[in-house]
Amino acid sequence: MDEDLPNEIWLMVFKLLDRSEWKKLRSSCKRLAHLATSILFETVYFEFGGSGCASLYNIAQKPTLSPCVTTLILRRIRGWREFPDSRTWIESVHQPGDPGHERPRLDEASHESKATEGLLPYSDWARLSDIEKDELFHQYETDRRLALDQAPGITSTLRFHMPDFPESSLIHPYRAWKRRAADAPIDLFVKALKSLPNLKTFRHEPGFLFDPDWACRWRHLYFHPYSLMGNTHSAEDEDIEALQMSVALQSLALTRTGQGGMQSMSMYVGGPSFWGPKRLQHLWDGGGHELIRTCRTYKRTAAEADKAAKVCFENCDQSRLYYAQLHSMRYTLTSLIHLDCSVSEDDEYDGSLAIAGKYLHELLLRFTTRLERLRLVFGRLTDGVLLPGCDVPLYARDSITLLGQIAQRTPWTTIRSMELEIATDGATLKNFLLAHKTTLRSLTLTRVTLPRLGNPSNTWEVVLDELAQDLSLEALALTKLCDFVPQQGSKKTRERILFDMDAAIWEDETRAYHDYYQAAVTCILLRKSVQLL
Repeated sequence: MDEDLPNEIWLMVFKLLDRSEWKKLRSSCKRLAHLATSILFETVYFEFGGSGCASLYNIAQKPTLSPCVTTLILRRIRGWREFPDSRTWIESVHQPGDPGHERPRLDEASHESKATEGLLPYSDWARLSDIEKDELFHQYETDRRLALDQAPGITSTLRFHMPDFPESSLIHPYRAWKRRAADAPIDLFVKALKSLPNLKTFRHEPGFLFDPDWACRWRHLYFHPYSLMGNTHSAEDEDIEALQMSVALQSLALTRTGQGGMQSMSMYVGGPSFWGPKRLQHLWDGGGHELIRTCRTYKRTAAEADKAAKVCFENCDQSRLYYAQLHSMRYTLTSLIHLDCSVSEDDEYDGSLAIAGKYLHELLLRFTTRLERLRLVFGRLTDGVLLPGCDVPLYARDSITLLGQIAQRTPWTTIRSMELEIATDGATLKNFLLAHKTTLRSLTLTRVTLPRLGNPSNTWEVVLDELAQDLSLEALALTKLCDFVPQQGSKKTRERILFDMDAAIWEDETRAYHDYYQAAVTCILLRKSVQLL
């Protein structure tokens, strides 16, 4: 081993290795241990449940490790699903060797190459009696309910922090006393943040989006992903993720401002979340948004459902206090130069996205004045992706309002790169992009949908041609752009998706697709008229 190589070369080599090899190198080679340490602790995963914050705190208190940390990733380790009954639970179990019938085998269904390790063979599962399987279901339910108790555990030591008052007050003092949490997760997280001098990046990675096998495994059993999709939902996941993200934003606002502020952040906000003081109180009470979702089943609009689920504030100051917590979160974003923000809500409830868009802009986006790179995904997302469809016009107006507000009130004067995944109309998209034309040089449009909305000009031929004339781009990427064009011989329209290399028309025509794509992109970059797509 040539130990005289520059550290920069060794770091390039180390980054070709995986995490387990970094650990071996750190413990076996004194000469390179400090380099391996810097990579091993550059990124730290944590969560507010379990021992996640305690582990982060221990790292932050070690002078040899704390300077290494530049990125924190909030990701929950384990997921759970509530099944309707024991029969559904039993039918969802899918062990190695299961003949599968209509369902793919486990090694085909899972995205994890080692998914079968440690699992009970199907033959052993099949030999269990109905009573034994039913007992396992009840054990699963016990574990699931214990896991759900993490929300009250997190919220028990939450505090109101007011900018004009140095002293904070517990939101749930009785809970805090009852739990007697000397080392509460939130307190440990705040202490850790104060001891990480080089922290610049915060990423939120919900497990149900980033882990393909999320909630699929329990002890030595595996639940088929298809069964989870058909028999369970992710509402509890969304609420816990929103709770943890709101706590993280509050804590970062308290500790990472000014010169120590964050430079890069990614966040996913799904469901009713913390959009408004009343919803934040629901979350911080520890019960999630089950009440709001119930009210939505018999109310016409999301606003009416919120009103029906209104919390009886103890006094008028409560609403003011919760709004102050939301307002303080802006301090986390004021120093950002990069933001990756995904917001999802149910379009089935009229106005749900309008409420999300209002608070997204008023409480967060309008304070990101230093942004240079932005990724914005907004709509009803499926597994974090905005899918086109005939229901898009139902919520497109909420997206149009959001883009219009940003263009009029919060244009980013330093933005250079932008990626959008949203439903809007051609005029709003054009005005939004033109508001940033002075600095915008790189644009990515992914699954952007132009609903007709009674305007025949809402087609990509028209919009891309106008953008080609008005923007000065150096880089452009287009993927699965959707619009609605007239059906031949009919007044009806049909959905059309452009720049989709997975479409049947391009099957076995990869080279032809790339030629077509490059020709269209080149025309736009050269500010030439775009031909028929």
